[in-house]
Formats: sequence, structure tokens, C-alpha cells
Amino acid sequence: MAATEQGFVVIGAQSTLFSITNLRTMETIERGQYPVAIGEDIFATHQIEPDTVDTLVAALAAIARVFADYGVTKLSVVGSHSFYEAHNAQFVRDQILSRTGWQLQPLTLSQESFYRTQAVLAKFPNFSAVTQDGTLLIDISSGSVELTAFTQGEFGFSRNLSIGPLRVFEVMSDLQRSVPNYVAVMRDYIDSRLVDFMRLLPKDIHYPNLVLMGSALSMFETLIPTGDVTVETDSEGLALIYHEVTHASDQYLSDQYDLTPTQTAQVLPTVLLVYRLVQVLKSSRLWISNLKLIDGLEINTAVAANSPAVTIDPTKEILISAQNLSERYQVDIKHRDSTVTFALQLFDRLRRLHGLGRRERLLLQIAATVNDIGSYVDTHKHYEHSDYIIQASELMGLTAAEQRMVATIARYHSSDTPQTDLSDLRELNSRRRLVIAKLSALLRVADSLDASRQQKIQKIRVSVQPTRVLLSATANDDVALEKWTLRRKGQFFAAVFGLPIELKGRTRV
Repeated sequence: MAATEQGFVVIGAQSTLFSITNLRTMETIERGQYPVAIGEDIFATHQIEPDTVDTLVAALAAIARVFADYGVTKLSVVGSHSFYEAHNAQFVRDQILSRTGWQLQPLTLSQESFYRTQAVLAKFPNFSAVTQDGTLLIDISSGSVELTAFTQGEFGFSRNLSIGPLRVFEVMSDLQRSVPNYVAVMRDYIDSRLVDFMRLLPKDIHYPNLVLMGSALSMFETLIPTGDVTVETDSEGLALIYHEVTHASDQYLSDQYDLTPTQTAQVLPTVLLVYRLVQVLKSSRLWISNLKLIDGLEINTAVAANSPAVTIDPTKEILISAQNLSERYQVDIKHRDSTVTFALQLFDRLRRLHGLGRRERLLLQIAATVNDIGSYVDTHKHYEHSDYIIQASELMGLTAAEQRMVATIARYHSSDTPQTDLSDLRELNSRRRLVIAKLSALLRVADSLDASRQQKIQKIRVSVQPTRVLLSATANDDVALEKWTLRRKGQFFAAVFGLPIELKGRTRV
């Protein structure tokens, strides 16, 4: 098997999916799934039961035989966020490792959102043209719903809600036999969870288009012709489905759409959610897509491998997500942009000094974008507030460790300084601690260059000399405050890189 072909496995709430993909051409060599419904255990008891673990391991063993038949040796095996909601998830993860030899990688909600968005950007037909008008991507998995807004062909923002259909069914199952108006109660429950998302939508943008995708769309997927990625319908077509589902028995739905009992239980909450969004947003066009999380995982891996078959920019949505977070907390936009510019210039011109790569550059750019959001809570020790807000937020596309790193870099961009031996960062491994120190040092310098918040410095030249790093600034005003600030905040730069850093300013007349 060619080195460009890789195996992928995604353990989701309802099934375990696998694929073999040629990363150079994005050709799917093999794809399939095993119906292992760990979500039934998780949402009912918060545990993955031993019998379910045995079934999951058997499915993974079968997938391993398929990979072996194709000669696939390079694998990516991930567990969805739903998997890690189980209280015994770490124990199950260890059992999978010991019984299959596969190391299961966790996904955060923001990573899942990122991968699904990548799948749509790369594979949805004419997506750029569709999203010129307001478009809402609705990804429905068993445990959660990801709502992602696009307008004028660009990503807007994303929000995850814990109203996946299987979760809703488990939460409300005791009501089904005790209330006469079960559909109305479930509708009210879903509406109550949509309130926060609707509040975030820009008031001046209409969303006529909805794109529906996800692992919980068993009934909708029967409407997609074999070989197609998407099918288009309208609000009237959805209204007919809504009328059918709200008046049909579970047995009828199961027989009509060839659904398992678990899939049948999710039909009503799924249709209710989509129908309510169509009504509230006054949407007129609906696309149903069979794209899934595994498609985005393939795309992202291909991008990392510099595949010529994928042309999307993998960082664009990540940076927009960070900018949205900074604007939500009303940072000083001009200072933010100035700090980002200086931080990236320092990173690029001091590569031989820090030895870091593209991913670390992205983390610095994100940290420079969001480092001041804590001022929304209190300007006093705002860096501490920035730390916990970032950790509690959804930054699209970052791993849990990377989000922790960004939060820590933001914390140390101001007067708070990590201990010289980095002993206060022991929860992170030694490499990540060193990266945090280097990026924090660069961000402290960048922030100092606009200490007055007046953008006095138009450009800088960076010179690495035997005994110092010299910044030569061209400014439109006196930069005495910036020099004084850098003398204080630049001490950590000297500790990390072994060279003091100085600012020399030249005022442009």
C-alpha cells in the first residue's frame, strides 16, 4: 500500500466509522461502520458498560483486519467528545489500548466543529456560492448539536449545544408516558436551549439557507440518492416530514425508514430541532448532507501532509473564532491588531533564536488576539481573568492541550511571570512548557510596543546582535513609555533567550 494511504477510525456515540483514504488524491479506498451505540450507555448511566466495551473492541478488531488486508500501517484513531463524557472513559481508553494496541486520541468540541467545517468547505458542492447568503450549518450528533453560521462566503461563528437527539430522548423519556402533549413539551425544551444561540446571531443578517449534516440523521439520509453528497429540499418539504413524524408511531417510522430502535428514538427530537430553526430563522432552503466528522478528519490530515488535492486554508476559521471571542469581550481592536502584527513580526524575524514552527506561530497569533479579554471582567489582574475565560471558551480547531497553552501564554503576557524553572506549569509536559515560555516572552515584547495604546510605532526592524536583540522603531510620536515598558517586560525575554532586548525609536517628522 502506498505511503499516502492512511486509515481513519472515529468512535462516535452511535457507531464506529472507519475509512482508508489516499491523502494525495483524496480518493476513498474503503469505508464502513459498525453500529456500536455507546451513547445509549453514556446518556442513560454515564458509563460505558462492559458488554458495550466488548462489542466496541470486536468492531475495532474487525477494522484492524480490513486495514491489514489493505496493508495500511498509518492510522488515526479518535474518540468523539461523547465518548469522553462517560465517567469511565479513561478506563475504557486504556482497555482499548491493551486489547487492540490502538492509542485513542480525544477530540474537544471545538476540534469536532473545526473538522466538520473543513469537510463542508472542501466537499460540499458550490458551498462558497451558497453561503453568499446567510447560511447555518447544523451538525447533529447523538449528544450535541453544532450550529455554525456563514455569511458572504465566510465563516462567522460556531456554538455547541447539548441537545443531541439521543441525549434529549434519554432526558425526557420518562415524560413520554406521563404527559398527553409530549411533542409540545419537547418543543419547549428545545426552544429553551436555542435561546442563547439565537441571541448571538447578528440582528441584521437573514439566514435563508440551512445545511443539515451529522451522525444522527438516519431518517434524512434515506432521502439522499446513493453516491450523492447532498440533496436540496425546501421548508415545505420539511413541513411534510414534520407532520408525518409528529403524528406517526415509532413502529411506523421504524418500518417506513428501516431504522433501529435507537435511531427511531432520535427522529422526533431531530425533526423538531430542525423545524423550529427553520421557523425561527424563516429559512426557505435546506440541504441534507451525508458528510461526517471522519470526512473532516481526512481533510485536515491531508492539509497537514500538503496534499495537492486540498486547497482550503486550515487556519482561517481558527483565527476568525479567536477574533470573535475577542470582540465578544470588547477588547481594544486597534491595540489587538497592533499586538498581533508585532508578535508575528518578532516570531518571523527571530526564528533562529526560538526554533519554533508553523503551529506555534498560530498559537502565538491566537494568544495575541485574545490576551486582553479578561479586562471585560476587571482590568485589575485582567490576565488572570483572560486565562480562565479562554479555558472555558470554544476556540475552534485547538486541542485541549493547545487551548490550555494559549490561556497560559495570555496569562503571562502582562506583569505575571512564570517561575524561571517553569515549575508552576508542571501539568504540561516539558516541551509545551518551553513553548509557552518562548511565546509568552515574544508576546510580552509585542504588547510593550503599543504600551500607550496609541499605535505610535508604524514599523520595526529586528537585529540579532552578539550581545542583544535590537528593535529599531519608526514612530509618529515619542516612544518613551514603550521603551520603559519594554525594559520591565523584556526581562523575561532575556531569561528565556539569553539576550536582552532593547528598543531604539526614531520619530518620523
